[in-house]
Amino acid sequence: MKITGSKDTIDWYDSNAEKYCAGGDKVTFENNAKILLGKLKSNPKVLDAGCGDGRDSQTLSSLGATVVGIDLSQGMIELAKKNRHGIQFLHADFLSIPFPDASFDGIWSHASLVHLDTLIEVKQALDEFNRVLKPEGWLYIYVKEQKGSEETAIVSDSLSNHERFFRYFTKEQLSTLLEESGYMVGDVTIVEDFHGRKEILWIRVFAGKISDK
Repeated sequence: MKITGSKDTIDWYDSNAEKYCAGGDKVTFENNAKILLGKLKSNPKVLDAGCGDGRDSQTLSSLGATVVGIDLSQGMIELAKKNRHGIQFLHADFLSIPFPDASFDGIWSHASLVHLDTLIEVKQALDEFNRVLKPEGWLYIYVKEQKGSEETAIVSDSLSNHERFFRYFTKEQLSTLLEESGYMVGDVTIVEDFHGRKEILWIRVFAGKISDK
Protein backbone atom coordinates (compact mmCIF):
# COMPACT_ATOMS: atom_id res chain seq x y z
CA MET A 1 0.00 0.00 0.00
CA LYS A 2 1.39 3.40 -1.02
CA ILE A 3 0.95 5.98 1.75
CA THR A 4 0.19 9.55 0.69
CA GLY A 5 -1.58 10.98 3.76
CA SER A 6 -3.66 10.30 6.85
CA LYS A 7 -6.43 8.36 5.09
CA ASP A 8 -3.95 5.84 3.71
CA THR A 9 -2.40 5.54 7.17
CA ILE A 10 -5.81 4.77 8.71
CA ASP A 11 -6.44 2.20 5.97
CA TRP A 12 -3.09 0.62 6.80
CA TYR A 13 -4.02 0.42 10.49
CA ASP A 14 -7.31 -1.24 9.50
CA SER A 15 -5.48 -3.97 7.61
CA ASN A 16 -2.62 -4.43 10.09
CA ALA A 17 -4.12 -3.68 13.52
CA GLU A 18 -3.36 -7.01 15.17
CA LYS A 19 0.17 -7.26 13.78
CA TYR A 20 1.02 -3.66 14.67
CA CYS A 21 -0.27 -3.93 18.24
CA ALA A 22 1.33 -7.28 19.07
CA GLY A 23 3.38 -6.82 22.22
CA GLY A 24 2.29 -3.21 22.61
CA ASP A 25 1.30 -3.66 26.25
CA LYS A 26 5.00 -3.90 27.13
CA VAL A 27 5.05 -0.10 26.85
CA THR A 28 2.84 1.76 29.33
CA PHE A 29 2.18 5.40 30.04
CA GLU A 30 0.82 4.88 33.54
CA ASN A 31 2.77 7.82 34.96
CA ASN A 32 1.25 10.22 32.41
CA ALA A 33 -2.19 8.75 33.12
CA LYS A 34 -1.71 9.31 36.85
CA ILE A 35 -0.73 12.94 36.23
CA LEU A 36 -3.86 13.55 34.14
CA LEU A 37 -6.18 11.80 36.58
CA GLY A 38 -4.57 13.69 39.46
CA LYS A 39 -5.92 16.90 37.93
CA LEU A 40 -9.49 15.57 37.78
CA LYS A 41 -12.22 14.78 40.30
CA SER A 42 -12.65 11.28 41.71
CA ASN A 43 -14.00 8.65 39.28
CA PRO A 44 -13.68 10.92 36.23
CA LYS A 45 -15.06 10.26 32.78
CA VAL A 46 -12.21 10.31 30.24
CA LEU A 47 -12.23 10.22 26.44
CA ASP A 48 -9.34 8.34 24.81
CA ALA A 49 -9.23 10.16 21.46
CA GLY A 50 -7.43 7.94 18.99
CA CYS A 51 -7.45 4.92 21.29
CA GLY A 52 -5.96 2.37 18.90
CA ASP A 53 -6.31 -1.10 20.40
CA GLY A 54 -7.29 0.36 23.78
CA ARG A 55 -3.98 -0.07 25.59
CA ASP A 56 -4.11 3.34 27.26
CA SER A 57 -7.88 3.10 27.78
CA GLN A 58 -7.23 0.02 29.88
CA THR A 59 -4.55 1.82 31.90
CA LEU A 60 -6.86 4.76 32.58
CA SER A 61 -9.68 2.40 33.53
CA SER A 62 -7.45 0.45 35.93
CA LEU A 63 -6.65 3.74 37.69
CA GLY A 64 -10.33 4.48 38.34
CA ALA A 65 -11.57 6.39 35.30
CA THR A 66 -14.69 5.62 33.30
CA VAL A 67 -13.26 5.53 29.80
CA VAL A 68 -14.68 5.88 26.31
CA GLY A 69 -12.28 5.08 23.48
CA ILE A 70 -12.78 6.32 19.92
CA ASP A 71 -10.69 5.67 16.82
CA LEU A 72 -11.10 6.21 13.09
CA SER A 73 -9.64 2.77 12.37
CA GLN A 74 -12.37 0.12 12.40
CA GLY A 75 -9.67 -2.55 12.68
CA MET A 76 -8.29 -0.99 15.86
CA ILE A 77 -11.75 -0.66 17.41
CA GLU A 78 -12.54 -4.30 16.68
CA LEU A 79 -9.26 -5.30 18.33
CA ALA A 80 -10.00 -3.12 21.36
CA LYS A 81 -13.48 -4.61 21.79
CA LYS A 82 -12.02 -8.10 21.50
CA ASN A 83 -9.26 -7.68 24.08
CA ARG A 84 -10.33 -4.90 26.49
CA HIS A 85 -13.43 -5.50 28.56
CA GLY A 86 -15.57 -3.12 30.59
CA ILE A 87 -14.70 -0.15 28.36
CA GLN A 88 -16.87 1.48 25.70
CA PHE A 89 -15.18 1.64 22.29
CA LEU A 90 -16.66 3.45 19.29
CA HIS A 91 -15.63 3.77 15.65
CA ALA A 92 -15.66 7.57 15.45
CA ASP A 93 -13.74 10.61 14.25
CA PHE A 94 -12.38 12.95 16.92
CA LEU A 95 -12.91 15.83 14.48
CA SER A 96 -16.63 15.21 15.05
CA ILE A 97 -17.02 13.53 18.45
CA PRO A 98 -20.45 11.87 18.87
CA PHE A 99 -21.09 13.21 22.39
CA PRO A 100 -22.84 16.31 23.76
CA ASP A 101 -21.04 19.37 25.05
CA ALA A 102 -19.30 19.01 28.43
CA SER A 103 -19.42 15.20 28.46
CA PHE A 104 -15.91 14.46 29.79
CA ASP A 105 -13.73 15.48 32.71
CA GLY A 106 -10.55 14.66 30.81
CA ILE A 107 -9.29 13.82 27.33
CA TRP A 108 -6.32 11.60 26.52
CA SER A 109 -4.83 12.18 23.06
CA HIS A 110 -1.70 10.05 22.81
CA ALA A 111 0.10 10.01 19.45
CA SER A 112 -3.13 10.70 17.58
CA LEU A 113 -2.85 14.32 16.39
CA VAL A 114 0.32 13.22 14.58
CA HIS A 115 -1.80 11.62 11.86
CA LEU A 116 -3.79 14.74 10.89
CA ASP A 117 -3.11 16.11 7.41
CA THR A 118 -3.40 19.84 8.09
CA LEU A 119 -3.05 22.36 10.91
CA ILE A 120 -6.67 23.31 10.20
CA GLU A 121 -7.62 19.78 11.26
CA VAL A 122 -5.42 20.04 14.35
CA LYS A 123 -7.22 23.25 15.34
CA GLN A 124 -10.57 21.57 14.62
CA ALA A 125 -9.61 18.67 16.88
CA LEU A 126 -8.56 20.97 19.73
CA ASP A 127 -11.82 22.93 19.40
CA GLU A 128 -13.81 19.70 19.42
CA PHE A 129 -11.93 18.47 22.50
CA ASN A 130 -12.81 21.78 24.15
CA ARG A 131 -16.48 21.33 23.26
CA VAL A 132 -16.83 17.93 24.92
CA LEU A 133 -14.70 18.82 27.96
CA LYS A 134 -16.47 19.96 31.09
CA PRO A 135 -15.56 23.34 32.59
CA GLU A 136 -12.12 23.06 34.22
CA GLY A 137 -11.50 19.78 32.40
CA TRP A 138 -7.99 18.75 31.36
CA LEU A 139 -6.43 17.61 28.10
CA TYR A 140 -3.33 15.43 27.67
CA ILE A 141 -1.51 15.51 24.32
CA TYR A 142 1.52 13.54 23.11
CA VAL A 143 2.94 14.42 19.68
CA LYS A 144 6.22 14.18 17.77
CA GLU A 145 8.58 17.15 17.95
CA GLN A 146 9.44 18.89 14.70
CA LYS A 147 13.10 19.00 13.75
CA GLY A 148 14.18 21.35 11.00
CA SER A 149 11.64 22.74 8.55
CA GLU A 150 9.74 19.55 7.74
CA GLU A 151 6.18 19.74 9.15
CA THR A 152 4.95 16.43 7.72
CA ALA A 153 6.58 13.30 6.34
CA ILE A 154 5.88 9.81 5.07
CA VAL A 155 8.06 7.69 7.34
CA SER A 156 8.96 4.01 7.32
CA ASP A 157 9.82 3.04 10.89
CA SER A 158 10.85 0.02 12.91
CA LEU A 159 7.50 -0.26 14.71
CA SER A 160 5.32 -0.74 11.65
CA ASN A 161 7.92 -1.87 9.10
CA HIS A 162 5.84 0.20 6.72
CA GLU A 163 5.32 3.80 5.70
CA ARG A 164 3.00 6.00 7.76
CA PHE A 165 2.04 9.67 7.56
CA PHE A 166 3.17 11.89 10.44
CA ARG A 167 2.75 15.54 11.38
CA TYR A 168 5.36 17.20 13.59
CA PHE A 169 4.96 20.05 16.08
CA THR A 170 7.03 22.61 17.95
CA LYS A 171 6.40 23.52 21.60
CA GLU A 172 5.63 27.12 20.66
CA GLN A 173 3.26 26.17 17.85
CA LEU A 174 1.33 23.69 19.98
CA SER A 175 1.07 26.11 22.91
CA THR A 176 -0.31 28.82 20.62
CA LEU A 177 -2.87 26.47 19.07
CA LEU A 178 -4.03 25.37 22.52
CA GLU A 179 -4.36 28.93 23.81
CA GLU A 180 -6.37 29.89 20.70
CA SER A 181 -8.71 26.97 21.42
CA GLY A 182 -9.48 28.05 24.99
CA TYR A 183 -6.88 26.20 27.06
CA MET A 184 -4.35 27.20 29.70
CA VAL A 185 -1.13 25.33 28.96
CA GLY A 186 -0.03 23.89 32.29
CA ASP A 187 3.01 21.86 31.33
CA VAL A 188 4.98 21.30 28.11
CA THR A 189 7.84 18.80 28.25
CA ILE A 190 10.17 17.30 25.64
CA VAL A 191 10.58 13.58 26.31
CA GLU A 192 12.64 10.80 24.77
CA ASP A 193 11.03 8.17 22.58
CA PHE A 194 9.36 5.39 24.56
CA HIS A 195 10.75 2.74 22.21
CA GLY A 196 14.30 4.02 22.50
CA ARG A 197 14.54 5.50 19.00
CA LYS A 198 17.24 8.15 19.41
CA GLU A 199 16.17 10.17 16.37
CA ILE A 200 12.67 10.84 17.75
CA LEU A 201 11.58 13.20 20.53
CA TRP A 202 8.03 13.79 21.75
CA ILE A 203 6.17 16.75 23.22
CA ARG A 204 3.98 16.02 26.25
CA VAL A 205 1.36 18.60 27.16
CA PHE A 206 -1.20 18.97 29.93
CA ALA A 207 -3.66 21.81 29.28
CA GLY A 208 -6.72 22.94 31.22
CA LYS A 209 -9.92 24.24 29.67
CA ILE A 210 -10.51 27.87 30.64
CA SER A 211 -13.14 28.96 28.11
CA ASP A 212 -15.60 27.54 25.58
CA LYS A 213 -14.97 27.69 21.85
